Amino acid sequence: MTGAHEKSVGEIGSTFLRATAIGQEASVQSANLPKNKEELEAFFATRFVDDCNRRHILGKAVSIASLSQSKSTDNLDFSIKCQIADYLELAELNPRSENFGRATYRTGKLDTYQYAKWIYFRIVAHKQRRYGITSQRTILLLYVTHWQFIPPLSVIECLSSFCSFRGCDFTAVCALLTDGDSLIVPTIVHPTPGTRKSPKRFKGQRCRNHEPGRWRWNVSLDAEGF
Repeated sequence: MTGAHEKSVGEIGSTFLRATAIGQEASVQSANLPKNKEELEAFFATRFVDDCNRRHILGKAVSIASLSQSKSTDNLDFSIKCQIADYLELAELNPRSENFGRATYRTGKLDTYQYAKWIYFRIVAHKQRRYGITSQRTILLLYVTHWQFIPPLSVIECLSSFCSFRGCDFTAVCALLTDGDSLIVPTIVHPTPGTRKSPKRFKGQRCRNHEPGRWRWNVSLDAEGF
């Protein structure tokens, strides 16, 4: 967690279809995301917890009973009451500090291996070094505020391989994705069952995210807080 400041919030929202004389016209009705970092993290954290408890993605016997946001800039983002973890840490996927990230921001095109490698070393490995043994009781949640950086399935699989081959101390690593209708769809990145192949097998793979209006998904603004 870092100090309070405003974040650059991108384009996510619902697709509005309007009948015209020449057919249907798509436009975007943007979700009004908070710009303050702490409010933005609370926005995604409460929706993650709500969906985890509804779908039990962390296990049938696992639920998150409470969510308390940290007041300190040196601590993990949230304290939680959960059978497998004591903390929830959030991290935004926004690689615009890198050349590939700026290119992706313009086009939506992604290099699978490059993006997954960036997520692993810049976020997963960095944060687990920072928090040390506490990582073993922490869930790491990855989220996006720019549609260009939503990690496609190939990126999730490559990132899972990095976690398996390079090591991951977090109790779980999850990502908020879209299923085409809703953005708030938590997906388990780590741990995953089975044997993972080397992340290098993803080298050369490219994928692309489509801008809202061509890809129908939305953010629910009605999740309950804790």
